[in-house]
Amino acid sequence: MNKLIPIEIEGQKIVQLSQLTIDQANDLRSWLPTDGLKKVNLHGVELQDCLSFETYEYWFKTNHVLSKAYETILDF
Repeated sequence: MNKLIPIEIEGQKIVQLSQLTIDQANDLRSWLPTDGLKKVNLHGVELQDCLSFETYEYWFKTNHVLSKAYETILDF
């Protein structure tokens, strides 16, 4: 899985769940607390599935980088 590049809105780095595959978005959504997603306005358009890049990056490192290394070990 490739790591997303954040978009910067009003000085905040964010990512959208819609940038992920359905499986990845569902995995991340189940990991987040119920109020983990936020709405952000961009040029008059409300983006509803946003989260901070820091949160996404932590999830990415802990759930995908580590699990990928674990699967590699099991392949031997």
